[in-house]
Amino acid sequence: MLRARYAAAVDEQPTSTDPGLCARCQHMRLIKSDRGSTFYMCLKSLNDSSFPKYPRLPVRQCSGYEPKPR
Repeated sequence: MLRARYAAAVDEQPTSTDPGLCARCQHMRLIKSDRGSTFYMCLKSLNDSSFPKYPRLPVRQCSGYEPKPR
């Protein structure tokens, strides 16, 4: 019975998250897992340890933000 309640609670969670600036940044790489999860990887983190590899979303301010070229 506990599993049924837990599964119902998990199913009610929102399925999408607003990533904020990451969605429009040229340093973002979208990672999709085999289980269907989506992660936003910051490529600036590869050369600068002050940037988290997978930032907490939504990102509202970022010193490394550069808009994607159109």
